[in-house]
Amino acid sequence: MNEMRQISRYAYPNTRIRSMFSELLDEDFFSRLSGTDFNGFLDILEKTEYADLIKGRESITPEEFEVSCIKADREKIKKISSFFLSKNEKRIILLLDERYMVEQLKFALRLWKRKQQSFQSQYRGEFSHIFNAKTIDEVQDLLEESGYASAVGNAKEMYEKTGSLYMVEVLIDRQYFEKLQDAIGRLSSTDRIIARNIIGAEIDRENLLWLGRILLYYSGKIPSEMAGFIPGGATLSEKDLRKLMSQSMTSSVELKLPQRYLEIIEKLPENLADIDRILEGIIIHQIKKALVEKPFSIGIPLGYIFLKLRETRRLVSVFVSKYLSVKQ
Repeated sequence: MNEMRQISRYAYPNTRIRSMFSELLDEDFFSRLSGTDFNGFLDILEKTEYADLIKGRESITPEEFEVSCIKADREKIKKISSFFLSKNEKRIILLLDERYMVEQLKFALRLWKRKQQSFQSQYRGEFSHIFNAKTIDEVQDLLEESGYASAVGNAKEMYEKTGSLYMVEVLIDRQYFEKLQDAIGRLSSTDRIIARNIIGAEIDRENLLWLGRILLYYSGKIPSEMAGFIPGGATLSEKDLRKLMSQSMTSSVELKLPQRYLEIIEKLPENLADIDRILEGIIIHQIKKALVEKPFSIGIPLGYIFLKLRETRRLVSVFVSKYLSVKQ
């Protein structure tokens, strides 16, 4: 009965989302980009669904291209949420869209702290109204409708003591991921396992890259209890990460982790780009596993959204490198 309910819940969304999978750009597409200049890159891009985003291609900047891509991605995520009738599936998909809002909020807070109007005037996000705030208390009041005012309030004392937004951003991230974990907990038992595997692998990725940056740039400057690791990792708990941070990296042998994670930890803190690619591969493995083993599950929308955002990041990166080569 549960399996039939699962199939009926995902039959229509699966049909719609699988057709969207076919529109994703493949590795052959990115291989063809390697030998092109900026104009050649735009010529190829005009033959894809990105054509509308590069109208006026002669004057478009990397920042404008990235903003357009993000806007298009957010519209797709909202479209995917509309395929579902159940509020639980809708909620977790819309929380993936909320991640964009969280990143915008943190960026706006950094601009507010810098108090440089030249940067603030270029900001096109939804939190420009905080720029006129004179104190962190006023910022908290202005963020009441965002749902993240309490995170700012809880970090206020630390901000006033240090002048750093570090703990503000940490608590905003924690609040977001706690909401995400709560949403996962409301899914069916099948979907909970799949969501925790995919989203948990993404959290492991975020945490390990952050651990690498701490060891590389902030060694001895951030207490392990204030490191700001994200809860909900599939393989590494916050306790594991704090242990790795506070002790020598050889302590990893004491942790009962899969061999591939032990090998990644041994590479830290160097080679973060290579480590990121390995961790991305682990996430993609979880997605492919869900698509094959549980085709009627939350793995379909989560997998598509992850792969679409990965595609966007790669395209933006190519755009920036080829744009800069022309400007130099």
